[in-house]
Amino acid sequence: MSYYGANFWRALWASWRDRRAGRLAQANARWGRLRLPGERGPVFWLQGGASAELLQLGVELSRAISNKRKDIRLILTFEAEPPGVFTENLGIDRFGYGFGPCAHPRALSQTLSRLQPLRYMGLGRNPSAPLAALLQTSGIPALALGSSPDRHAKKVPWEAIYPHSVAAHRAWREAGFGSFLQEAVDFFPLITVAQVDPNFRNLILGSLGDALFWVTALQPQDWSAWRAAWEASPLQKRGILFLEGQGGPEDLPSLSQWKRDRQVPGKILRVDEERWYPALAASCDAVHLQSASRAQAWQIFAGGRPLSQSPGWQWSSPREPAPQIPILSEISAVLAHWQQILNDPIAAREEADAYRRYFWQARRQAAERLPELLQRIFDW
Repeated sequence: MSYYGANFWRALWASWRDRRAGRLAQANARWGRLRLPGERGPVFWLQGGASAELLQLGVELSRAISNKRKDIRLILTFEAEPPGVFTENLGIDRFGYGFGPCAHPRALSQTLSRLQPLRYMGLGRNPSAPLAALLQTSGIPALALGSSPDRHAKKVPWEAIYPHSVAAHRAWREAGFGSFLQEAVDFFPLITVAQVDPNFRNLILGSLGDALFWVTALQPQDWSAWRAAWEASPLQKRGILFLEGQGGPEDLPSLSQWKRDRQVPGKILRVDEERWYPALAASCDAVHLQSASRAQAWQIFAGGRPLSQSPGWQWSSPREPAPQIPILSEISAVLAHWQQILNDPIAAREEADAYRRYFWQARRQAAERLPELLQRIFDW
């Protein structure tokens, strides 16, 4: 990712490289030369980073804001443009998006001078120290959505903080921000694909087998162990294993290359695109989470399938009690867990229903809280 910190020379070098590569918009935006949508009206600046999921949330939040308040101009900035998030026909009035400024005070001062925002919101982030100081000096209130307190947070002129989890809410409260703190809420369930026809299972396996399994977030060193364990397991005679993560071997066929034909049991397919998540979450007999982003985890909860997880992953729940996912550290234990799921479908269904209920409770909570946020923006 290109440089967006506060070091003047590194930012200047990054802009020079962008210009040489023909990325003029990114080079200009790094130093605050942004263009606003629309001709007039108050401006709301939403600052994202490089996370595609948070930027997608920012797009949908902008859509809801635009529908609520017609006069406001919305600008969403980012530090890396992920594929598939921004399309030509977003259908949001008075909405602009593009690369944002670096954290050097000169770039941020230029940004605020051009935007003159009514408010600032950080998506999964807080303002940098230079930006916090400029917001304070300029009298521009700030909001945080889905971030945790950092060492610069006390310098920010906060209006409201919306933590995404109970743990983040506790951290903000213990850091002394209780007067700005709202109840924990995660808005990702509102943009999660909640209803999926599980016909993927019949398309890829049909009557050739009776089991599909999915493992998320493999690291490069994990693939060979999972392949060997699957090939030695009796489960491979019954279905297909989907592996997803970093550094997947090239000799493994990818799901994006699948020709919609039936696959024989024992096959391992590499999940190489996020668009398969809803189908996998709705169709697999079990999912093992080595790790998962918030958006991916909500998609899996919505699918309502038995789960297990590795010890290193910790789910940040917006409500308590959160479902207790079995923690399994060894591949052999995961495979044994899958066999137990197939042997006891009634217990597996009860476990899966608990995850699905948890998702719908969180979705209802987010739907109840969104009007509160929109009304705050409407009242500015």
